[in-house]
Parts: sequence; C-alpha cells; structure tokens
Amino acid sequence: MSFTFAEDTAGGSSVARQQLGDSPVHVELRCGAGSAMFAVQGLSCMDKLAKLPESELQSLVQVHVHPALTELPSVLGSVSILEDELVFITRFPLSERVQYRIDIDPTVLGGAVDSLSKSRLLFSAVKKPRGEAPGVVCIYPTMDVLPENILKFYIHFSAPMNRGEAYSRIHLMQGKTEIQSPFLELDEELWDAEQKRFTLLIHPGRIKRGVKPREDSGLPMTQGNRYSLHIDADWTSANNRCLSSSATKTFSIAVADERQPVAANWIVTTPKANTKQAVQLKLDEPLDHAMLERVTVVSKEGKPILGDTSILEHETLWTFTPLEPWLSEGYSIVVSTRIEDLAGNSLARAFETMPDEPIDSKPNDSEVAVAFNPQ
Repeated sequence: MSFTFAEDTAGGSSVARQQLGDSPVHVELRCGAGSAMFAVQGLSCMDKLAKLPESELQSLVQVHVHPALTELPSVLGSVSILEDELVFITRFPLSERVQYRIDIDPTVLGGAVDSLSKSRLLFSAVKKPRGEAPGVVCIYPTMDVLPENILKFYIHFSAPMNRGEAYSRIHLMQGKTEIQSPFLELDEELWDAEQKRFTLLIHPGRIKRGVKPREDSGLPMTQGNRYSLHIDADWTSANNRCLSSSATKTFSIAVADERQPVAANWIVTTPKANTKQAVQLKLDEPLDHAMLERVTVVSKEGKPILGDTSILEHETLWTFTPLEPWLSEGYSIVVSTRIEDLAGNSLARAFETMPDEPIDSKPNDSEVAVAFNPQ
C-alpha cells in the first residue's frame, strides 16, 4: 500500500492519497475547513456508475470511525459522481484525533482486489492549513443580570470550530469554584451550519421543580450570586488553531422568570413610506437571540421583504432595514409563537407549570403578526 501527502494551501485543503493494493484504484482524502471528501479514482466502471440513480450510489461507499464502535453510526455524508471520481463528501469536518475506515463495495472495483479486506483503507484526517487564530465574537444573552432559570447561552466564534471539544472547554464558575455538571452534554453538539455558533444548554433537569437532578444537586445558579462562563483558549478551530485568547462572561443571577412574553405589550415604531428607515419592535423582555434572527417581514400579499435585521439593547429591540424603500401600504412582522425568553418561556407556553398552578392561555396560531403601515 502506498501513501502520499500534500498540502494545498492555495485551495484551503489538505490531501492524503492511498492505493488499493497493487490495483490502479486510489483513494484521496481531501480535508477542508467545513467538510472532507473521499475520492475514489481509477475505477473502470465510471460510465456504468454514472447511469445509476443517486439512491443506489449511497451504498457503494461508506465511512466509519475506526476501530468501529457498535454504538456509533457510519459517518454522515453523501455519495456522488464528480467528473471521473466516485466521491463521498462528509457532512461535517473530520477529527484529527481518530482514524476513519472507508469501505468500498467490491462490485465497483471490477476485480481490482480479490477480497473484502482489500477494499478497505484507513485514513487519519490530514492536518488542515492553520490560518488565522479564531476568537470568541460574542456570548448571548448579553445582559449581565440573568434569571435564575436561564436555559441557554449562544457562543459565537469568528471561524468554524472543531466538534467534540465544547464540554471540556466551557466552565461555569462561581469565583474560583467550578460548578459541577451544570450543562446538558449532548453526544451531537449543537452547532449552526457554519460551525461558528454553539448552543450551550443548562441542564433542564436542574432547573425544573420536582425533577430528580434538581432535588439531588440543586440549581446550578442561585439568585443573588455572581458567576462567570469561562471558555478555554485551547479550544481549536476547524483549521486546528487555538483561540487567540480565552473568553469570560461574568453575570449576576436574579429571581427566576416564570412568565411568558406577551406580544400585546410589544411596541412597533413605523418607518416613513418611500424611505429605507428601519422598522423597530420594542419587546417586553429580552428574547432568544437566535430565534429573533428568524423573525421576518412580509407584504400585505404575504411575500417576504428582503433586508437586514439587527438585534439591539440586550435583545430587547429588533430592527429591520429593507433593501428597497417602503411602500405606502400594510406590512407585518411575523414572529413564531415558539420564540422564547431567556428562561425558555415562549409565546405559546411557559417552560414549566406545577400541577396546582393555572396554565396560561396559549395562542391558537403558530405565528403572531405585528402590523404596521408606512405613511
């Protein structure tokens, strides 16, 4: 088996190449910042493969973590034809900490190998170009006084980050003491598509009343105390650069927020017609930053209006600036009733209610439309 390695700094990717025994078939692993590609080259049946439906291609190449662990599924990705290559493109970047095994269906090798074991190759994710050191851009919510039952934080980075490090790199501190097990540690970390925003959930079992984790360990944060969320500088990006520096958000804890936001209390500031002035929506309390980013504006016909959204004043002010001037007609700001405050209370329901407590009425619709009419 031959092995070569090259680094393509201009293309922003690194390449490892292996040969299947003495056959003319090679496999290249090309690692980039956002994903990786296994490219099978030298197949004699490419014309035949090109005629197969996409659904049949998916079973021809599979990638697994090696050694295979029974509880782990195959690596997520898709198989397709790219010019004269049969390629498997991963959905997420590969980790340099593990090996990967690519399994190629022997039927596509045309007798190039004589056993199943010879249709498999092991790869380690090749080192990616290092690039500029990333940093923490912002941590939401931005307020420095948070409710005792805060449910989540969003950590924004300047570059795509590696998966699998989050819970070892984030610490909830009270002074010099680290709070034990405050987070809901998920096997599949919660990243946005660019892997630049990480969602950190406080363990809901330590927030909800009458639930065993809270009874055993108590609230992770309590009213009247001061805490900090600390992010280690050793956290690495998808290009394997450590953060330029550590980051810390310090805040105080106030009384728990157990009430739902009320759309009827929101105040809209209407822009003038024939201008590109921003429409503003003043909220009755801070709301979830990521959910506010999904608020839209539509015309009277229900067509989306293109423009730029800003979220200001500690997530209590939403603004929208259109790309084209407003017409002198009706528009609506459309907000999902699933939008939440910092404690997970949504327009549709409170995060928790006790059996002896009344349940607030729920909106009948999945959206709330706040109307405004530029003049």
